[in-house]
Amino acid sequence: MTALLLVLVCLIGMATPVQTAVNAQLQTRLDSSLAASFVSFVIGTLVLLALNITSLGSIVAGMSDIPWYAWMGGVFGFAALTSFIILFPRIGGIQTVLLPILGQIAMSMIIDTTGIFGAEVKAMSPMRLVGTLVVVAGAVMVVLRKGESGGEKHGHRLFWQVLGIIAGALLAAQSAVNGTLGVCLHSPTQAAFVSFFISTVILLALVLVRKTDRRSLRKLFPLRGPFWIWIGGAIGVVIVIGYAAFAPILGIGLLSVVSILGQLGASVMIDRFGLIRARKIDVSAVQYLGILVVLAGVILIYL
Repeated sequence: MTALLLVLVCLIGMATPVQTAVNAQLQTRLDSSLAASFVSFVIGTLVLLALNITSLGSIVAGMSDIPWYAWMGGVFGFAALTSFIILFPRIGGIQTVLLPILGQIAMSMIIDTTGIFGAEVKAMSPMRLVGTLVVVAGAVMVVLRKGESGGEKHGHRLFWQVLGIIAGALLAAQSAVNGTLGVCLHSPTQAAFVSFFISTVILLALVLVRKTDRRSLRKLFPLRGPFWIWIGGAIGVVIVIGYAAFAPILGIGLLSVVSILGQLGASVMIDRFGLIRARKIDVSAVQYLGILVVLAGVILIYL
């Protein structure tokens, strides 16, 4: 039974770069990152609304017990997902997955040691510190590609790489906040719905403000292109609910290691073979080694 759960978690991890690649194609279709992110969140919110349609009353009733910071999950979520959509065509699938892992680990360390967002305080152990340094070393091996040093091009790429790390930090913050929200509402599915709904409202406001994005939304009709460019939001729902369901069974450490393995594996295949209409990017032997080093570091962190 445990082996089956591990396979499922690995598949959910693989769904993360797939969702990013799908949403990147939606961005190409609409010619707007904000509009693509908005459509993705709308679809995810509608799926979660269908799942929670009979419990909307309990969501409203439980709102009085929710701390102010628990409402920030939607803010963090929309910022992270929109960043991923922007980053994917610029730095490729591997870096779009790996750099946020750095941000996730860094923010997780901060959350654990300070107890912000209602998290339980955990001391920084030497093993976790060593694991973090190993992850950073592996990330450097992946990111520093041969023939891309110096000049304006390098500086421009560095900006997007830093954005990837920040997006990962926001994703970790969202997980912590949504965890608190799930406890308050006694349901991870309800917490996911609230988070998606807030993200959708924020993105709607941003899209309506920007004239170019309003024009992009008009490109939705007639619906054209392959059907799969519209399912990014539904994939996101599977990811959020899947992690919430398996974390209590497997524990956050094992869940993180296996899911990151899936994320890295799928991102390599997307880059190497140009799957989901992604731009083909050669993956060097050093980068493969760097991915293994990152995985080893993650295992040390969560041992």
